[in-house]
This record gives sequence, structure tokens and C-alpha cells, in this order.
Amino acid sequence: NNVRSIIEDKTGDLWFGTQGGGVSRYDGKSFTNFSTTQGLANNSVLSILEDKTGKLWLGTQGGGVSRYDPSASLRTGSKSFTNFTTEQGLANNSVNSIAEDKTGKLWFGTQGGGVSRFDGKSFTNFTTAQGLANNTVYSITEDKTGNFWFGTYGGGVSRYDGESFTNFSTAQGLANNIVYSIVEDKAGNHWFGTYGGGASRYDGKSFTNFSTAQGLANNTVLSIAEDKTGNLWIGTQGGGVSRFDGKSFTNFSTVQGLGNNTVLSIAEDKTGNLWFGTGGSGVSR
Repeated sequence: NNVRSIIEDKTGDLWFGTQGGGVSRYDGKSFTNFSTTQGLANNSVLSILEDKTGKLWLGTQGGGVSRYDPSASLRTGSKSFTNFTTEQGLANNSVNSIAEDKTGKLWFGTQGGGVSRFDGKSFTNFTTAQGLANNTVYSITEDKTGNFWFGTYGGGVSRYDGESFTNFSTAQGLANNIVYSIVEDKAGNHWFGTYGGGASRYDGKSFTNFSTAQGLANNTVLSIAEDKTGNLWIGTQGGGVSRFDGKSFTNFSTVQGLGNNTVLSIAEDKTGNLWFGTGGSGVSR
């Protein structure tokens, strides 16, 4: 019932990464569960990504990364899961976040090992030695111009342009240096969900911070997503979820039917439903 990550795959199935239960696939009617019994590296799944080829990448807590090939089950003798750990060159076996870049390389944000980039054959690791702000990376996104943004534990945000890192912290106006979530909105602004500081919006020049003072449900922001109409949905720790329309916040909590007021993950499906992975009460649609 702790749902750490959500994605919708190309076929319209939803995947939920749970804390201790493995991963659940929902086809709109029923759930199919995958765990270490089926070859998953670890039953705590912190992050999920579907790559350009339709394979799923599951970042686990302590087991490294599992790649799930949905076509493998159709091929006799093929294993659906392939696992990658520090033995293959991954920086750390706890993987908090995953992103795929425009060239198809995969980026993994780890717990204490920095960032690992996988080109399909080998891993290249980036740490504070290369300029990363902190070696625990909670969130990753690639922006429209091809820069990568990494939200770290205690170091603020790092931007990587392919050659070097530029770091942003409270010194530059970021609300807090612990950054759990990042999203780039349609206008090109970057939003950072922080621990205790609320949400920070960066327009390329300066930060604007939003907290309970502006109507945000809670100042610890665990997840952020932008819907098709341009609203931002901000999942908090203990306050439920806030919808921001660009001007004001509308808050939803257990009072409105949300399963739990701690929202760990958010995704919008093809039909426009929003899915909220909660801390302890499963998923709310």
C-alpha cells in the first residue's frame, strides 16, 4: 500500500512500484504482480521508466535495476527480468530515479553513489568529484534543450549540460537543498519539490517559492506532475495534493476522498485520470 512510483506504458497499462510488495501492473480490470519470485531484483521499487523500445526499467531499493522485457515471455527460454547492480558498474544498488535521454541512454539517480549513465553496454558514473552537488539523487529530468537536472539530498539541484555541472541551492534562492521531485512545465519553467520549503519555480533566471503561505497544502513536496491542461499537481507529505492553475492552489485531502494525505507519486493516464500513489493507503484515482 506504499506506492513509490507510477507510469503508464505504451499499451495503456499502469505500473505501480511499491515499498516491499514488488510491482503491480493494472490493465484496467485486474492487477498482475511481479516480485523477486519472478526475477525482480528487489521488492521495493522506487522508480519506473519505459524506454523507447518498450522495455521497463525498475529502480529498486538495494537490488539495483531490473529491466523487464514484455516480449521475453513470448520467447521460449527467455527471462523477462535482467538485473544490473554495482557488479555491472551501477554506482549504487538503491536507485531513486530514472530518465532516458534523447539518444536513448538511461540515467539512474542513486542513494549515495551519484548518477549512473547506461549506454546499453556499460555504465559511466558521475559524483561530487565531477561537480554533482550531492551523491544522493532523488529526481532526474531532461529539459527541452537537452540539459539534465538532478535533485539531490542536501546539495540542492545540479544542471548538467553534457560537459559540466552548474549547482543551485538556497544561496541562489531555492527553497530547500533537499529536492525530492522535478518537473519542467509547458512554459519551460522548472519546478522543484523540496523538504520543508515548499515548491520552487525556476524561470531560467530566478526562483519563486510557493509554500503554505501561498496556499500549498504542505511544505514538504514529494511529487509533482503537470496535466494535459497545464495544471500542476503537487503531492505533499501529510497535506494531500495541491492543484496549481498558475494563480492559486486548490487542495485535496482525505476529506475529499484521497486515500492518504502523503502522496509519493503522481501520473496522468491517457484518458485524463490522475493517479496518486500514497503512503500506506494504496493508489487513488
